[in-house]
Amino acid sequence: MMKPLRNRRGDIPISSAVMIIIFAMVISAALYIAYVYMQTTNVRNAMNKGLSNLAVTISEDTYAALRESNFDEYAHKLTSTSAYRHSLETRYKQDVLGAVELDNDRYRIDNISLDFEVNGKRIVYTCTCDVTFYAEVFGNTVPAAANALKVTGSHTAKYGR
Repeated sequence: MMKPLRNRRGDIPISSAVMIIIFAMVISAALYIAYVYMQTTNVRNAMNKGLSNLAVTISEDTYAALRESNFDEYAHKLTSTSAYRHSLETRYKQDVLGAVELDNDRYRIDNISLDFEVNGKRIVYTCTCDVTFYAEVFGNTVPAAANALKVTGSHTAKYGR
């Protein structure tokens, strides 16, 4: 295969040209997969940062609720649709937005949702979102990969009854 490439007449067999194109496409695909993996990791890290900030707020609020002996009411506010829960979700989305862009020409983050579950004095919060990656093919932007991300955190109330 190297002999025709060194040929000074410019003749190159079709099979050699096809092999070079295939090699370039495999390298491009491998680089794109690595890019998607890295961006997914960046989004997951931003979600974890948001959950860490959310854990501080929930910890402070559960301490206050336990001190006032109304933890059950606080748990109900978390698990039902309330203004308090909406404010937590809004704060969480702002934390994620502060770390990564939600929408650009390479990817888009959709359906960010935050769910709470209370088991005794343990509060489990789960964030899910969909990340769609885009590639430019012949001048058109097309969706190339879609990942569903899920990040979970928890807090255990340590004070009170």
